Amino acid sequence: MKFLIDRLAFRDALQRVEMAIDRKPTRPALGGVLVEANNDSVLLMASDLDIAVRYRADQVQVDRTGWAVIPGRELVEIVKDLEAETVQVELTEDNLCKLSAGEDVCRLVTLESGEAPNEGPESFPAIPDLEGEASLTIDKNDFLLMVHSTRFATSRVHDSRFATEGVLIDMQGNEVTLVGTDGRRLACIRRTSLTHQEDRQRAVLLPKVLDQLARYGQDEEGDELEVFFLGNLIGFRIGKLQSFGRVLDREFPSYDNVIPKEGRHRVRAHRESLSKKLRLASHLTQDAAAVVRLKVSADRMEVLAESEGRGRANAALEVDYVGEGLSAAFNPAFLLEGLKAAHSEQVELQMEDANRPAKFVLGDGFDYVVMPLSTAN
Repeated sequence: MKFLIDRLAFRDALQRVEMAIDRKPTRPALGGVLVEANNDSVLLMASDLDIAVRYRADQVQVDRTGWAVIPGRELVEIVKDLEAETVQVELTEDNLCKLSAGEDVCRLVTLESGEAPNEGPESFPAIPDLEGEASLTIDKNDFLLMVHSTRFATSRVHDSRFATEGVLIDMQGNEVTLVGTDGRRLACIRRTSLTHQEDRQRAVLLPKVLDQLARYGQDEEGDELEVFFLGNLIGFRIGKLQSFGRVLDREFPSYDNVIPKEGRHRVRAHRESLSKKLRLASHLTQDAAAVVRLKVSADRMEVLAESEGRGRANAALEVDYVGEGLSAAFNPAFLLEGLKAAHSEQVELQMEDANRPAKFVLGDGFDYVVMPLSTAN
């Protein structure tokens, strides 16, 4: 294997696969990047068994085809710090990967290597190549917005019953829904697909693959994102980037039963004004038991917080509300995270009473449900 590649293009390609390099690999290959030179392109692949990434770098001068599994972290950091405009990558006779950039030369021990491009490493996880028609196609910007709107609400701990640490993708006809929940709040957003092959498909993904798409998908060419349902994997394709996530086999909560259909209290507020008042009041809450109370009367909302030994805060803002009034208590961090993800400048709170779930409408097709705290009067 021997090829010449633009250094910045090589750096960017490695960054695409970096999130799939296992930081604490159970076997050496999981900590490596598979580099495969074919004709005028180079394929980079990495997998930690939860996610996998395949990325193709074009406009490469390939002098000799072949492949090598190279220690991933070292390769990424070395290429970042090289200064020459181009990098020559060569597999030497003693199976070292030689990186030459101007006067700088680095040699990395390969974990496995070969000269035949169609004979991959035995120890490296098999990563499919997405070909043919996708299960569904969706506008790229729509999908990346959906990821931003749900990722924050997922659980940070494992639940033995429900897959709440994952994000649900649910396709029903031409409607695509993404849902994230940790059992105390739920974010749900719906968009329309451009094409679809089946009437109903769904999967629960570990969020890491969505994080990878959110970080690099915007920079990829094209306006469409393709989704492939592949059994225990789900694959995404944007431009030259192919990303795969492991599907969780545990049940996901029934989100349709959680989202309130309507509420007799409807409060419209300016997103940034509400965020500022919540931040102000949250300074006087304790992290372990943070509580703010929203007290609503005609065209006015008060945000109250009190902490023994710290003091109390009472902030007010104008809202659009007509009714007999409402008072409910919430975790301020949950409200602030939802408002940060909102798409519109005006948000709406819908609530039946102080003891039932509150629904915040944060944009077109974007609902955010938060359980109130039992301390509300």
